[in-house]
Amino acid sequence: MNLPLVSRFSPIFGMGITRTTYSRLAVARFYASKKGKKAKSSTISIDHDLAVGLVDLAKLKTSMESTMSRLQLDFKDKLSTKVQPNALDKVRLESQNGNEKFTLSQVAQIKMKDGMFIVDMASSPELVSQAAKAIKSWSENFEPTMDGHVISIPIPRITQEYRENLSKTAKATCEQAKQSIRKIRQKGMSDVKKNKKGRSDDDVRLVEKMIQQITDEYCGDTDVLLAEKTKELLRK
Repeated sequence: MNLPLVSRFSPIFGMGITRTTYSRLAVARFYASKKGKKAKSSTISIDHDLAVGLVDLAKLKTSMESTMSRLQLDFKDKLSTKVQPNALDKVRLESQNGNEKFTLSQVAQIKMKDGMFIVDMASSPELVSQAAKAIKSWSENFEPTMDGHVISIPIPRITQEYRENLSKTAKATCEQAKQSIRKIRQKGMSDVKKNKKGRSDDDVRLVEKMIQQITDEYCGDTDVLLAEKTKELLRK
C-alpha cells in the first residue's frame, strides 16, 4: 500500500519541515497530476509481498528517503539568505593523509563578526589549507581567504543577483538528488532482472512498475521542494 506523502517524509524531515509544508507538498502533487496531460499509466498499489525475492522495496524507499533528507538539509543549511552563526559547524574536512575526518567546529574556533566569519585554526594550523578548500566546496558563495592560521569569509550581501545565484544552485542540487534517486531505481531494476528466474512475467512487470512509480513520486517530491525553495529565495 502506498504511504501518504506526510508519512513518507515524517521519519526523514522531522523538525526540518512543517506540517503546513507537508500539506503543500501533497496538494502540489494532487494538482500536478490533474493538469491537462494524461497520466502515462494508472497508479498501482505497492505490494511488498509480491516483490519479495525480486527486490527489497523497503530498502529502495529508505535509500530514496535518505536522498530526500540530504536535499532538504542542503536547502536548509547551504542555500539560505539567512546565514546563521553555526552555519560552518558542519563543514567536513580530512587530515593531510586522508585517514581522519573532522567537522570544522572540532578543529577551529568559529566566530561571526562585522559581516564576516572568522575561523581560527590555531589548534590545528596544519589543516588551514584543507579547511579553506572544504569551506569553498561546502558553499560556492563563500570566498575564504587565509592569513596564517586564520581564515576569513565575508558574508555575501543579499542582492537580487545573489538570490538568483542561490536559486540556480538549488536547481542544480535538486537535479543531483534526482540523479541519485534514478541510480537507486536502476539498482532496483537490476535486482529484479537478476532474481526473476522462476517468477511469472506478470509479477516481474508489475514489480518493475512499482519501482518506476516510487521513483516518479520521489522525483516529483524534489520538484515540489525546489519550487518552495525558489519561491523563498526569490521572494515570489
